[in-house]
Amino acid sequence: MTGPVPAFLSSLPDKLALYETDAYFLDGFEDLTTAAGDSAWELCHAHALLLLKPDAVVTRRLAPALRWVLANGFSITGATIVTMDRHSVRALWHYGLGAASRDRRDAADLYMTATDCLLVVLARHSPGEAATVTFNRVKGPADPADCRQGQLRHDLGGFNYQLNLVHAADEPADLVRELAVLCDHDTRMALYRDALAGRDATASAHALAARLEAAAPPADLDLDRTLADLARAPAGGPRSSAAAMRSLLSRIRSGRSRDWRSLLGLADDCGIAVSRWQRIVLATYLLDPYLPGVSSLLPDASASG
Repeated sequence: MTGPVPAFLSSLPDKLALYETDAYFLDGFEDLTTAAGDSAWELCHAHALLLLKPDAVVTRRLAPALRWVLANGFSITGATIVTMDRHSVRALWHYGLGAASRDRRDAADLYMTATDCLLVVLARHSPGEAATVTFNRVKGPADPADCRQGQLRHDLGGFNYQLNLVHAADEPADLVRELAVLCDHDTRMALYRDALAGRDATASAHALAARLEAAAPPADLDLDRTLADLARAPAGGPRSSAAAMRSLLSRIRSGRSRDWRSLLGLADDCGIAVSRWQRIVLATYLLDPYLPGVSSLLPDASASG
């Protein structure tokens, strides 16, 4: 691609300027125009991207999410399994993580790589706003406490600011860029072709969802039950560590502490086995997600309803 990013891809001038030199966007846009030609605008306007995250896998929310999108005016044109690592986590949220705390970045690495994810391309043809914008609104804010009845995150039952089950591209420009982050060239081209052809990939999406859930044991993502499990666990090691852990658990349960890192360190000292998902629960419920006084490069469309 040469020249400015087409204005139909974003309503944000800063995003258009940043994406002119973003390698992921450039790859994705080149593939888009190769696949769609003169229909590139139509494809971007009529399609949205939904990523069902590992917390949706282990709490068995995949099939309910797919049923929800179909019941709310969207169709499914493509689906694929995505394997995340710390590099793709940072690439996906590159323009927001600069304002994120170290705890939030570490927790994102931990939970986004816990299982594979399900990527779904959605279609909704309307003369009004882009499908990405429509879907981002009906998906609901990042914090489930701010979601309203009828929004996807509310209806699925999200857990906290990070364990909110789903991610979606904010605008057409993000659809293009994020497909390039999450998929290789061949997969991306196949998804573009299927979207252009209006393929019905509902059965494929459900089959992939069943495969993901069969490969991942279910997990309990409730904070109170996780803390209670740790309190009941037999503690070995130094008495001082066991006493310190009981004290810290009490302060956390009463809201007087959020020191999840020290809690995990004390559990290790006491020889208490803490599962990966228990560690994820502690981190994501107790962390402070933002750096004080630091703004992200681009606004997060999920920050509010």
